[in-house]
Amino acid sequence: MTRCMNARDCSVLMACRNPYAANFVKNTCAKPDLLHFYETNLASLKSVKKTSDEILNRNQKIDIVILNAAVFGLPWTLTDDGLETSFQVNYLSQYYLLMNIEKVLSPNARVVFVSSESHRNITWSMEEVLAPNVDLLSIPKEKYTSIKAYNVSKLCGLLAMHYLGYRWLNTGKQVFSAHPGSFVKTKLCRNWWVYEALYSFMLPFSKSISQAASTPLYCATSPELEGLSALYFKDCQRCEESELAKDFHLSFRIQDLTYDLLREWISSSEEVTQVAQTDEYRDQRKDDSMDENTLISSYSG
Repeated sequence: MTRCMNARDCSVLMACRNPYAANFVKNTCAKPDLLHFYETNLASLKSVKKTSDEILNRNQKIDIVILNAAVFGLPWTLTDDGLETSFQVNYLSQYYLLMNIEKVLSPNARVVFVSSESHRNITWSMEEVLAPNVDLLSIPKEKYTSIKAYNVSKLCGLLAMHYLGYRWLNTGKQVFSAHPGSFVKTKLCRNWWVYEALYSFMLPFSKSISQAASTPLYCATSPELEGLSALYFKDCQRCEESELAKDFHLSFRIQDLTYDLLREWISSSEEVTQVAQTDEYRDQRKDDSMDENTLISSYSG
């Protein structure tokens, strides 16, 4: 996707975890000067905040956002923020990044959530639909499977699409979800040899990476979609998502949970910052107790 947009003279901001991989892409693109790398660890909301602040400082307008990062096949692990890794990396951190840069989205910006047909494999009870909780999204160890966690994260992206489609109604901004294809042999399946073997076996029957990029790029750039929003696509064609993913009321409930998680983290990080600043002040005060002028100079301005 980066190479294609670079070839069309787009200035691309690459929020990536791996500097080596990002620089390899940059060095193999036709117009590397149009690529800008931001090192981002989606397993850390602090890292996401740092990236979004840098983007806001350097950019006045963003026309397209493609939320493409994902992990799959992981054992149960927690992120720096105490959340299940697949949920945070595949959904929460990317949504947080989007919300942080929303102020610089152009009036006719397009946002694309890269999704998966496997979202259809999630079924929730009526009680869970009416009153979802954090454990439904950030799955605890005793209920965890890597496939379930991945599917839940993709379902969250589709529900976020519907929520934003409503919130951005009549604003000119558009939001879509795109399924690139099944069993595409990227590095997504590298975390477990079973999946790696399965994806290798399916290679003759699946899309190439270049072919898989077509549907997200279609959603991001096609003039045919002008005036449309909150739609799900695969093979560059409109596709109906699952009934659960289309539940409009559920999309609002999941957004409430999402905002609660982010507010809790922001509140916690602010408290940590305040404590750190207080401790720093105390340490400085102790060190400079014999010289009041030094302390005043250190904090003046």
